[in-house]
Amino acid sequence: MKTNSISTVKVTRQRINQTKNNQHRKIKKTSSRVVHITAGLSHQNTSCSVSNRTIDNLQNDKSFQSKVNNNNSIALSQHQDDKPFSLNLLKVKDAWANPMNYHNKRSNQNLNNKKKKKYTRSCLIWLLLVLILLIITGLIVLIVFLTKPKTSTRTTTNIINPVLRWNASGITVAGVTGMSGINASQLNNPWGLALTYDNTLYVTDRYNNRVQQFVSGSTVGTTVAGHSNGISNSMLNSLFFPSKIVLDSNENLYIADGFNNRGLYWAKSSNSGVLIAGTGVSGSARDQLNFTYDIARNWNSDITYLADYYNNRVMGYRSGNTTGFVIAGDNGAGGNYTQLNGPIAIYFDSLTNSVLIANFNCHNIVRWTLGANNWTLVVGSINGLPGSTSTLLFAPTGLTLDPVGNLYVADLANHRIQLFLNGEMNATTIAGKTGQLGNDSMSLNQPYTIALDNQLNLYVADNHNHRIQKFLRY
Repeated sequence: MKTNSISTVKVTRQRINQTKNNQHRKIKKTSSRVVHITAGLSHQNTSCSVSNRTIDNLQNDKSFQSKVNNNNSIALSQHQDDKPFSLNLLKVKDAWANPMNYHNKRSNQNLNNKKKKKYTRSCLIWLLLVLILLIITGLIVLIVFLTKPKTSTRTTTNIINPVLRWNASGITVAGVTGMSGINASQLNNPWGLALTYDNTLYVTDRYNNRVQQFVSGSTVGTTVAGHSNGISNSMLNSLFFPSKIVLDSNENLYIADGFNNRGLYWAKSSNSGVLIAGTGVSGSARDQLNFTYDIARNWNSDITYLADYYNNRVMGYRSGNTTGFVIAGDNGAGGNYTQLNGPIAIYFDSLTNSVLIANFNCHNIVRWTLGANNWTLVVGSINGLPGSTSTLLFAPTGLTLDPVGNLYVADLANHRIQLFLNGEMNATTIAGKTGQLGNDSMSLNQPYTIALDNQLNLYVADNHNHRIQKFLRY
């Protein structure tokens, strides 16, 4: 009986091994490990035929599982090249019952693993390429950054210092050369100038006590402030030797009413002005002026500045208050850094928050920053000496800046207009002849004021020639 049982077990083992070998041949390309189940029987009674058992019966047969566990060491010793692992009979069941599915699953797993490896490798390659591109881009940006200042300097120079040239021969756009008069086409010692964007010209006709308007292309003026017949008095509808003017975007006028010692606001088409500075009586108090020769506006702060000539100071006035405050000077007439001497022309520079001042009796242009206690020299003699060289001035009476900060000066006693490029103290004569007065188209006779249109054409109040000259830029 014992012998028969053993032979039966051997036959069963052979069949199991044969079945397993068949399974191995079907899934030979997979990477699964083969587990050999070796079952031994004890010398006790048993007549069960393993060949008749199913995998389910084997799984439920505790005695068989115990024998399998007891004999695992025998099977594992026969396969020393395989690594041991836990036996999962459910997976064995599935593999034996559905060998093709098992093969497909293992194949899919291997394929997925290969795809993952390939995908990971591709990602690494792309990351490496992106890193290289970033490094190259960084190097290019660094090179551009390091070389940019030189290029930028050249470009800025071309923009800030374009070729500024004017025709030496002027065109008379208002007044009659050498002839003062009171009619609509004449002027009498013109001082102030202002231009609109469409080149409508406003002129302070000083000795005619009025402001004239000349539409572009016309030499016949229209009186827009004061009286056309030249009458002067201290009423608000009159002017008395007006000097300079400022025009806002709506063509309202701000007027330095010189001998009336006041500042006026004259609305467009109005018949009279509004007092904005001074009392009309000369004096040195904060609400008084003593010959106002120029006017300027700080549009951002709505403050009006007036050149208080004989008080040697520049005053500021807020809207609605005719009592002013000192902006510059007010330390007596003199040439030191805290004094002014005959401030005759002013220009508010919004870019530097400062006032440029033509120091008539010191023959220079100085800059007084708002809130400062002293000036700095811009052009001319620091010692107050007159001259006719390219670095000196003789009684300057007018000044303006172009959009890039170049300075234009009416050099009265030298009968010329001087151009100082931004930051330079050496000028170029762009109109008139140094030291030579005249009334031809290339000459000037005591030019008082200058203005620029939007094309940088130059307008000059040629005072003693009683005309306005236009010098075309080309």
